Amino acid sequence: MNRNEFKKIYDGPYEVSAIEIDNEDQIFKGLVYFPPEEYIKPCPVILYFHEFPQLFALQEIVKRYKYLLDLGYAFICVNFRGFRYSEGTISIASQVSDGMKLLEFAKRMAEKNKFILENINILAYDLGAYIALLVCSKSPFINKLLLLSPILDLRKHVENKEFENILKYINKFLPGNIRGIENPIEFIQMTREELSMKQYQIKNAIKDLKINKLKIIIGQNDKITPIFELELLNINIQSNIIMKTSIINSMDHDPVEDKEMEQIKKEIIKFFKESRNNR
Repeated sequence: MNRNEFKKIYDGPYEVSAIEIDNEDQIFKGLVYFPPEEYIKPCPVILYFHEFPQLFALQEIVKRYKYLLDLGYAFICVNFRGFRYSEGTISIASQVSDGMKLLEFAKRMAEKNKFILENINILAYDLGAYIALLVCSKSPFINKLLLLSPILDLRKHVENKEFENILKYINKFLPGNIRGIENPIEFIQMTREELSMKQYQIKNAIKDLKINKLKIIIGQNDKITPIFELELLNINIQSNIIMKTSIINSMDHDPVEDKEMEQIKKEIIKFFKESRNNR
């Protein structure tokens, strides 16, 4: 499963390993960061599901969420297939499959006494949130799920007339960042066909979530996912799942100001700190 397992290097106090995960004879790549040595293994882990398009290098993503390492969590982030340095092409199906493979990797690490099996968690941003909800409807191994600025109505964005122009812009100014969108019309049609399938429809996934706790952090002025779209979750989520929502004042979809980032940090720490302290 992992061609490059545990070639250890260190980034400051954090042990880090590059990973390559084989899925359908295509490799997607990532990094595993462990908390400082004062935290004895096994440790809880957070899997990061990235946005569309993925603009930041993996090291930059880890740097942004370094405070989770300092709480005692391991942190895994990858490029799903089709993104940046991973092989393959993008689709909903490939990302869901990669998410399941990443979860399988975390479970195997738990079997090796590196992670706590009962404390595997997901932090997902933008399109990654949509993929994470689909994954969490299929697997019972996720403890907590945090969605940051989630995409919930994916069909709305695919059907938007501007979506084709967005894909053209990515192809022109971010060449190679995403593979599989070179022909925007064909990609849009493929995605429409995927979204017509029940297994990739978020409404059905929400009804079958297999998690303990869910938190959503969203901007008050989010124009991509307006706050009223959260009602989809409120209506369809199971009553036994604890769900909380934190609204960041004046924030749009992407956090850009330092005060927004600081608020998000506080909310993320509050959500994950209890789980770490209970171990």
